[in-house]
Amino acid sequence: MSKFKNIREQFFFGSLILVVISLSLPKYSLNSQSIIACVICWLFYNPFREKYNNLKRNFLPFLLLSSLFWISLIGFLYTENLKEGIRNFEMQLPFLVFPLIFFSVEITEKTKLILLKYFSYGVVVSAVFALLKAGYFKLNNFGDYFYYDKLGQLLDIHTTYFAMYVLIALLYFANFISRNTFKKRLLYGLCIVFLLLFLYLLSVRVSILALIVSGLILIYGNRKAITPKTIFLLIGGVLLIVLFYFTPNFQKRFNAKTPEGIAISDVDTRTVHWQSALEVIEKNNLFFGAGTGDGHAILYDQYLENGFETGYIYQYNAHNQFLETTLYYGLFGLVFLITIIFIVVKKCYLFKNYLGVAIIITQIVFMITESTLESQSGIVLFAFFTAMLASHSLSNKVRIN
Repeated sequence: MSKFKNIREQFFFGSLILVVISLSLPKYSLNSQSIIACVICWLFYNPFREKYNNLKRNFLPFLLLSSLFWISLIGFLYTENLKEGIRNFEMQLPFLVFPLIFFSVEITEKTKLILLKYFSYGVVVSAVFALLKAGYFKLNNFGDYFYYDKLGQLLDIHTTYFAMYVLIALLYFANFISRNTFKKRLLYGLCIVFLLLFLYLLSVRVSILALIVSGLILIYGNRKAITPKTIFLLIGGVLLIVLFYFTPNFQKRFNAKTPEGIAISDVDTRTVHWQSALEVIEKNNLFFGAGTGDGHAILYDQYLENGFETGYIYQYNAHNQFLETTLYYGLFGLVFLITIIFIVVKKCYLFKNYLGVAIIITQIVFMITESTLESQSGIVLFAFFTAMLASHSLSNKVRIN
């Protein structure tokens, strides 16, 4: 029996690792299949009585962490666009799956860090794959795929989401670079430099702000170990990041044009997005929103009314997750989204898990300019890490390298 239990553990934790690795790999289907495999392994991992007792003991946090799934179910009841409602409802399943898994089993802090490590290495492997593919295309005169959206095409993921993945991987390597052997420090240092260069190629402006904010959190968390040499390096790093912003590659990324060829700045575009979304929120039910399938129905027409034809033609979302959630589920949904963030940040802070705080803050910064929970790339990332970080852990302070 004990041997069988070990096999179950290997399959279960292996499936969790597969979920985080496949998240950054091209093709969503692999990640979806990994989640299905994870659910199957979870069913056989521990007895249902144990699952039930764990969920019963953690019922309130489980309910709150899975609340975005439940409000999408409620929103489905009063939506008019059933087809879109079904599609959106299916996308919210990770908000039920991962809290259900993490709150029905007990895992150690060491296991959580192992999952973060595999996620980070998965991001590095995916980035290397993208550059190799871009180099192949360049050598064979198939085009230049080394910058921004072209690079995203090779990853089969929007560059904004992959930039968020890169930042979380950077945070992991930076947090543990000083706690390992020389060989590990060298490896982590190379990973950090490579990911910073890749972040430059992605040229996602909000990533600079997220990097600075999350970096400051890590510095605060490791303040006792900071030396004068480290401070000098940090100042140099901040200056380098600021210089990145003013490079031609970053600036060229934001020279957008309307369908008529009129130049429009990224700031102006975001302003129209947010203004239109706020106007639609006023027209909808303020407390419960438009419903799971109707969040964008009026938004596109509002774009046209406000003269934002590009947004109407390409059917852009609100480009702000907090406005996006309010569009669909009103203030009711917004409160639950903020509650999830508060629970996770509070727990990480109380347990001095500043890496966890930095990971969530990174996603919050991206939520300000992007609707990160409108795609599987963002939903799985947020649902997985919030559930993992907020779940109960067995005491284990083993160092991860």
